[in-house]
Amino acid sequence: MKKILAYIFISVLMVNMVVPLSQPVVAQSINELKQELEELEKERQNINSNASDAEEKIKENEARQRQVKAKIAELDEDLAVTADQLETKQNEIRVTENEITTIQNNITTTENDITETEAEIVQLNEEIEDLMERIDERQELISSRLRSMQRTGGNASYLELVFSAQSFSDFISRLTAVSKILDSDKNIMETQKQDKLDLESKRVEVEKKKADLETKRAELTAAKEELETKKATLVAQRQDLTELQERLNIQRANQSDLMVQLEEEHAELEEYKVTLADQQEIKRKEAAAIKQAIKNAEAEKNEEQLSQDSGNSANAGSGSSGTVLFWPASTRRVTSPFNPYRVHPVTGVVRPHRGMDIAAPGTQQIYAAADGVVVDTYTEYDGRMNGYGDAILLTHYIDLNGDGTKEQVSTLYAHLRSGTTRVSPGQSVSKGQQIALMGNTGVGTGQHLHFEVHFGGWAHANAVNPANYLY
Repeated sequence: MKKILAYIFISVLMVNMVVPLSQPVVAQSINELKQELEELEKERQNINSNASDAEEKIKENEARQRQVKAKIAELDEDLAVTADQLETKQNEIRVTENEITTIQNNITTTENDITETEAEIVQLNEEIEDLMERIDERQELISSRLRSMQRTGGNASYLELVFSAQSFSDFISRLTAVSKILDSDKNIMETQKQDKLDLESKRVEVEKKKADLETKRAELTAAKEELETKKATLVAQRQDLTELQERLNIQRANQSDLMVQLEEEHAELEEYKVTLADQQEIKRKEAAAIKQAIKNAEAEKNEEQLSQDSGNSANAGSGSSGTVLFWPASTRRVTSPFNPYRVHPVTGVVRPHRGMDIAAPGTQQIYAAADGVVVDTYTEYDGRMNGYGDAILLTHYIDLNGDGTKEQVSTLYAHLRSGTTRVSPGQSVSKGQQIALMGNTGVGTGQHLHFEVHFGGWAHANAVNPANYLY
């Protein structure tokens, strides 16, 4: 019940600042304020419910962040293991390639040796042909000698030749000649025998050398093929690991993106949570202001009654009975209009811009847009009104649409210069009254005024485009 009375009093106070009303109008306004107070209490209950929901969503978000962090850590570990395996495989491939290169060099050397051996074989074959020709010639000579010896009686004819000498000197001469012939025959036979042995030896040696080289080449070729197979296997394994690494990188990137989304969601939930807390505080102070407004309205009602009793007209008045708001700054340069789809200039995230930005360098005065009451004032580091910096929140009870119906309207003035606020909570202000200076406190990109208009109490859902009501 106290909250209801508070809401009614502050609204009546705002009515008193806006325009003097006749007794029936004041009574009607009080009834309307009582109805609004009931709606305010419902809003506070909804805020409490939303705050509880926000807390639950924050807990869920933090749990998901922990899961994603654990998954990222797991993927990082897998990536580290995969990177080590890739490095190991690459080293094995390098070793295998070096072995292949060594074997290929050995194969090349062996092939060169085989080529040289084949050339030796060609040369040897030529020598064998020459040797065989000599052997054939000697064989013919030996055969001829054997036939001659057979016809002449062999050694007997040699003896006959020696002993038929006519003198001793002739004997010596004949004996010497026969000895030479016998020696020559013996040499021919021995040479023939040795040539045949040499021929066979060379043939065996060359053939063996060639066979050994062929065997070596076959072994090296087989080893090379084995290494090529091993390299192909290693390359395939490396490819598998590379593909695994790519998949893990993609998974990690996806998890990182999800983490960013969760962090943004968490920030939004935290901001929403702060906003809800701000709204709770604002609603409480609005109720207190309304209580004072009702007192003021009752006092005004009594004054008007006395005035009417004395014959004075109650229709003349002063205050803000117009249908538009006073321009809230000494400059009219708008840098960012009301836009529910604006990309935030600092965060780069699409965030609704629930007001309009007015900016200019130097000293710029900030004015109250209408008669009203100061709900609260804020500073950059007081932990309230997150991001708005130094700010002032006013509440008004005015005819904003020009249809004769007065209703609660809230205006917010944010990013004010630190220490320049000229009003305090609960203070009444009049339209056009200077309340602060333009500044750059809170989250912003330069000196400007962020100005918001809300139908009813201050709440994101109540924000409207200020440009539609300013002159």
